[in-house]
Amino acid sequence: MVQVVVEPATISLLPGESQTFSAYGLASDGRHVAGPVVWSASGGTITPDGVFTADTAVGTFSVTASSNTWGRAGTASVRVLSQRRVASVAVRPDTATVPIDGSWPFQGVPLDSAGDSLIGLPVNWMSSNPSVAVVDPTGLVRGVAAGTARITATSEGQSGSGVISVAPPGTGPWPNEPPGFTGITDQRWDVLTSLGWTMEFGVASIGVDATAPLSPPNVLQIIYPSGFVAGAAPGTTIHDLGRVRQLYVGLWWKASNPWQGHPSNVNKIQFLFPSGAGDMTMVMYGSPGGPYELRVIPQFPNIPSTWMVPNVNRVPVTLGQWHRIEWLVVYNTTNDPPNGIVRWWLDGQLIGDYWNAQFPNDPLSVYKVSPTWGGTGGAKSETDYYWYDHIHISGR
Repeated sequence: MVQVVVEPATISLLPGESQTFSAYGLASDGRHVAGPVVWSASGGTITPDGVFTADTAVGTFSVTASSNTWGRAGTASVRVLSQRRVASVAVRPDTATVPIDGSWPFQGVPLDSAGDSLIGLPVNWMSSNPSVAVVDPTGLVRGVAAGTARITATSEGQSGSGVISVAPPGTGPWPNEPPGFTGITDQRWDVLTSLGWTMEFGVASIGVDATAPLSPPNVLQIIYPSGFVAGAAPGTTIHDLGRVRQLYVGLWWKASNPWQGHPSNVNKIQFLFPSGAGDMTMVMYGSPGGPYELRVIPQFPNIPSTWMVPNVNRVPVTLGQWHRIEWLVVYNTTNDPPNGIVRWWLDGQLIGDYWNAQFPNDPLSVYKVSPTWGGTGGAKSETDYYWYDHIHISGR
């Protein structure tokens, strides 16, 4: 362990005001490691949970988090002021990029003349170009059209700003693939096990579909025969990802019409696995007779697991029709609060946009086409299919 980090590092308070501090271990490889700490303060009071309250004494005091586990301690500085004055406003981040309809939270932090944070003050927000990006009263910015806009936060007559760039969709087969990502695989499915793909278990086949939209006529075909028991996939094919913390997946996929949905509402399409435990999966979600939508669920140890539902556009899955699915995952760089990204598109429309996801320390290592049907209980009473025309994966 290199050091114990206390956040926020500096802050200013008035007598009687409180601030919650957090602490984590920062490893030599940049990982954030959670662990118990003991809090102490040179002035004021602090609770075992890290809530500091200033008393009437004016001056600069230290807040310390000590770890017996790591044998280290970290400190933060608290200035207790006799009166509050805003000298400037820091806007964080100073730059951000989102897709059209995508969002990102900006934070406006009033600072005193010493550069310390002042809490509890109102901040007003404004966009220089609402036709490109709009900002709500909390600082959440949403992209409207391609271009740039300056986002300004004002408090007590002082202001600061950051720049938001709204990226236009690309013109290639994968319009929302971020620039600078390195290709991992681009599988046409002319051969079942090629280009680094292997069958982990079960069976799949190469089918023929002249309507395949990107690389016809061959497609990956997954068959759910009548009598197939729920809770498994007919077959699973996988590809190694290396060790990446940012990943893009583009694919063309189709579910048969008719399709017998599972009573659990879950019909899985694809998985991402870190090198440790847990996974993240994208599913065709809906009652057995539909309608269906794309949802994502992270399932990592010691991290809350809740459905990521469509929160931008609600575009249903059409059975028997090819759909282009794009999926972007970017690991969080902080846990206070977590800022990981999960976005997915259906046929070019942004469906889900989450910018507060938390991921494990272990990087992503394996992608799986493991189209598990439902949870436990039940069996197929008809023969159904999934087809995959093309799978393109890149990352860094």
